[in-house]
Amino acid sequence: MTTSHIRLIDTTTGDILPAAPDGTVLHSSTNIGWKGITVELHQIPPLELPEHYIEGHRLLVHVGKPLNFEWKDGSRWRQTWLKPGDFCLQTHGEMNAPRWRENIEFLAISLSPPFVSKIFEDTGTPEKIIFQERRGESDPIIANFGQRFKAELEMGSYCGTLYGESMALAFAMHLIEQHSHCYKSLPKPRGKLSSLQLRHIIEYLHYHLTEELSLIDLAAQINLSAYHFARLFKNSLGLSPHQYMLQNRVERAKKLITVSAHSNLTEIGLQVGFYDQAHFTKAFKRVVGVSPKAFSKQQIG
Repeated sequence: MTTSHIRLIDTTTGDILPAAPDGTVLHSSTNIGWKGITVELHQIPPLELPEHYIEGHRLLVHVGKPLNFEWKDGSRWRQTWLKPGDFCLQTHGEMNAPRWRENIEFLAISLSPPFVSKIFEDTGTPEKIIFQERRGESDPIIANFGQRFKAELEMGSYCGTLYGESMALAFAMHLIEQHSHCYKSLPKPRGKLSSLQLRHIIEYLHYHLTEELSLIDLAAQINLSAYHFARLFKNSLGLSPHQYMLQNRVERAKKLITVSAHSNLTEIGLQVGFYDQAHFTKAFKRVVGVSPKAFSKQQIG
């Protein structure tokens, strides 16, 4: 259990409130270090929150059993029936006052306004992002993102920071295109990284191959936004930065196994940057087609 780092501002007192009571946050991305996005898994008993302003663009993805969800609209209470995968969305600064009468479990996702605005500014059309208010609506893509975020939180960012931030970027882009007042698709960069940019970023990736890398920090290495960097990198190499890192970690592991087929495979996995043996085995099999153990036996035989 941890304390919520998603903040609300009481409209009456101006006090800063946590988005969930202490002891009700099961997992949080603040322990992982993702940039621009905070994701928390909440499990909260029946509760009525005071009127407050939203700090950050906020989305709730319901992951528990179906229940009745209510919110105050002026002097009236409105309600909707929340099913697993349904979501609620509000823009930074909007007023909110929800309540529920049963135990509720949901993902609370907060996107920082600078992170979201930067995505749009880099398309050449700077504009303040205002999301459409959603209550108990369904979007299969958001539901899928919710399950992926939940899995990453529960496994302690099993796939790494680079994967988590890449997912956050794709998630934010979907929200902008489908659930904001922009009513436009973001233009997709069609070019590639220059040979100088590509050489620099590949050298950087190989030098830091065993480390946890941030998508935003990688992009900054060649003075690009995360949005443009991710697109141009894939246009250049046919792989996302996360896929490239995994592939090269596996290639380095193959070399170590080839040099000494009797080496401890768990140690090799950790040495090249994998989280644990299971993570190493899954990535290795995806790239090579066989498990590290089977590959090692092939070298001996």
